[in-house]
Amino acid sequence: MAKKQNRHPDEIDLTSFAFVADGNPKTPEIPGCGGCHPGGGGMEYDREGKRYDLTLKANPGLAQSLDGDYYQSHWDKSGVVEADCFICHLPNYNFGLRNVHLKMWNFKWASTAASGIAQVTGFVKEGQTPKVVYNRRLFNEDGKIVLDLAYPPPAENCVFCHGMSDLKKRGFSWNDRVNYDIHNSRNLNCAHCHPAIEDKQLKITKTQHQLAKGDENVSTVRDDLDYKGMKTCKQCHEEGYLGAPRPRHLSIRPNHLDKLACEVCHIPTLNRAAGEGFDVTTGAMVNVAKIGAQKLGQEFTWRPRYQRGKDGKLKPVNPLLPVFYTNKNADGKYYPLFMREIKKAWDQAQNQLKPQNPQRPDLHTPEQIKIMLTALTQTLQGNQRFQVVSPNLHKGGKIYSLNGKGEVVEAPDHTWVGHLEGFNINHNVAPATLALGANGCGDCHSTQAHMFTGQIVTDMFGPDGRPAYISSGRLFGCKPWAFYLNQFHQTYLSPYVSIFLLLLVFGLVLHYTGQGPKGADFTHEPAEILRFNLAERWTHLIRMISFILLALTGYIFFYNNVTLLRMLFDTPQGAVTFHWVTGLIFLLASGVAVALWAKDARFTDYDKEWLKKGGGYFGGKEVEVPAGRLNAGQKIFLWLTAGLSLIMGLTGVLLIFKNNLPLTLNCVLSTIHGLFAVIFVAAVLAHAYLGTIANPGTWRALVDGKVSRSWAKKHHSEWYKEILEREKQEKAAAQPASPDNS
Repeated sequence: MAKKQNRHPDEIDLTSFAFVADGNPKTPEIPGCGGCHPGGGGMEYDREGKRYDLTLKANPGLAQSLDGDYYQSHWDKSGVVEADCFICHLPNYNFGLRNVHLKMWNFKWASTAASGIAQVTGFVKEGQTPKVVYNRRLFNEDGKIVLDLAYPPPAENCVFCHGMSDLKKRGFSWNDRVNYDIHNSRNLNCAHCHPAIEDKQLKITKTQHQLAKGDENVSTVRDDLDYKGMKTCKQCHEEGYLGAPRPRHLSIRPNHLDKLACEVCHIPTLNRAAGEGFDVTTGAMVNVAKIGAQKLGQEFTWRPRYQRGKDGKLKPVNPLLPVFYTNKNADGKYYPLFMREIKKAWDQAQNQLKPQNPQRPDLHTPEQIKIMLTALTQTLQGNQRFQVVSPNLHKGGKIYSLNGKGEVVEAPDHTWVGHLEGFNINHNVAPATLALGANGCGDCHSTQAHMFTGQIVTDMFGPDGRPAYISSGRLFGCKPWAFYLNQFHQTYLSPYVSIFLLLLVFGLVLHYTGQGPKGADFTHEPAEILRFNLAERWTHLIRMISFILLALTGYIFFYNNVTLLRMLFDTPQGAVTFHWVTGLIFLLASGVAVALWAKDARFTDYDKEWLKKGGGYFGGKEVEVPAGRLNAGQKIFLWLTAGLSLIMGLTGVLLIFKNNLPLTLNCVLSTIHGLFAVIFVAAVLAHAYLGTIANPGTWRALVDGKVSRSWAKKHHSEWYKEILEREKQEKAAAQPASPDNS
């Protein structure tokens, strides 16, 4: 919009009058700027609060002034656009006819014609005085009229304005069999979600017609009203508002609900072509439909891009890629060029460029860009808006400009143009059966899924004239290699870990039936030798209990068993906190275990023989194998679990703060944590088998700390020799000295 006060006509772009009259009368289905404004406010009063028509009649010279409200205006003939209640509340309101009258400067008569109250002929823009012929069938004998107004407003009235703009921005359509919306099929309309606000704190009453709004990334219009007076998806469905089903999300990992907006899963695709971007090279706004579609609004399936919203959650969006021109002025700021300024340069450069499609030139080579920027440099000379002429093309996240030699140079675009935000996609919601996740994690975590590997356009026409793409995951912080690592977790680790562990158990059963228990049952012999002291037994017990609890909660997280989670912990966060605390206890106990057994876990020469003979667990017959207090297998297990505990502890502690970590690092950490958890569980299962039924009498050592002599001699011969030697020395030391030595 033009400023109120200007120094030169070059500074004036869209005046208040031009705002109302904007658009081509031959396309009434496409509203101009004023076409989607219900009247009143800036369409009736200037920036000083005065009615345009009365002010201009009193002071006709304003039309020749540099006042942005009156410059070259005809308010005195067109009248003003008063607030039009019919535009929302009158069914079958003729929006197209209203647009025609606005574009032809019949501001005063637009509502009368569109409501059907009267027929209006003649256009101010053509120098005519409009004539009104009222539809007498609508009037009573006393001259009063009663119209069948609707409250709340019909969705069709809302869609006339929002349908066209939001189709381009978001692929939105309503009551459309092609572009389905579950709420539409349940007979909800716009006003169910966007009622008139009544807020005492904000001093807003329903009569002010402030409709409830969601939020938007692109603009910051009345952010203080975001979600005021309206319910979010979560609120509606958790409260059962208007019969909304309460979601169970039994197959969804709980933390996904903290990171993803509902729309991410429930708007997986849209089926009307939205805009891919816009190009103003010709001096007109040329909308470019989604790559692969011929025009806006045609039946065409596409998937959104994902971007973090104001609340930090991922949301589906559609960014409109700009091909835009600015001038870098003496103050170092980039000022957008007016359409007429761009058109002047285009008219000069068009013959040199010779585009195949004059309506959409698609500049992409350095030669083409140079011609256009050179033309702008020439046509902007003498422009009173700028102290310095330095035109720039903004395209594909880059700025193209001319250097001192007149050659094209490019740089990353860090300006407000290059800071590309996507328009939030909130409508055309799919039912749960068609949502992402309905078919499992592979809907998002697979090489075929759009969530991470889908191709997103970053430049409508790159250096070779074809669209440039980037993977979807990279845009919200997940590098491709990290995704493929995470995909291994989702595609192979999660689905097959249970099978792997069952096969391990089956293998242990086969071993037991084939090899049998090692040695005789020593449980009935007296336990005379202290194998583990109280500190060692308590450490082992704490490790064992905490590991079992970690394995159980880890299983719940691994398979997203929300039912079991809620049954045991009530809330997802409760389970997570329990897992954290238990993990820290296990980590501390593991450190104590290493300190207690590190000396006994040193490898010696006889451990080599134990390893060569496989500990005597293979071959179908028993063999004698030497072992110290800990055999070679137990030593390996101690150091293996110490290493695994360290890995699990480090990754686990970092994952506590995952909401503050980059997504790539989260993918790596979660995959490592899950993979080594499986290895850990497998190692513990084997250890438990060998420490119980495979070696009768062993378990007793963890209860009272003692074992029989036969058991010690059988399983830990070198340690038993040390015990005998120590007993011999103690016995000798306890005997009284002989008289000969006194």
